Amino acid sequence: MNAVLRELVERGGGLVTRAVAEQVVPEWTLRRACGSGDLVRVLPEVFVAAHLLRDRPEQRIGTAAISRLDPAVGLRAAQAWADGRGALSHLSALAARGAAPTAGR
Repeated sequence: MNAVLRELVERGGGLVTRAVAEQVVPEWTLRRACGSGDLVRVLPEVFVAAHLLRDRPEQRIGTAAISRLDPAVGLRAAQAWADGRGALSHLSALAARGAAPTAGR
């Protein structure tokens, strides 16, 4: 993967949007990263590092990529896709930032 794109993905916690990526790299760089398997499109205009997918052979075919993510990463992807046009509940927002309360508290 292109070094600049890799840094964007790392800074985004494994996630990058097309709008952010195309501010600093050409569109074909993002396409190439997806084609090589380094990035996976999980929602329109939202991509994650492929290593974040929980790959189980029985899930690969016919299963949405976003459902193969850790729930917190999936919530962050949904927030990125909504781009300020949506909201998460208070508990979902906490989970997206890794601060969800544990059971029994």
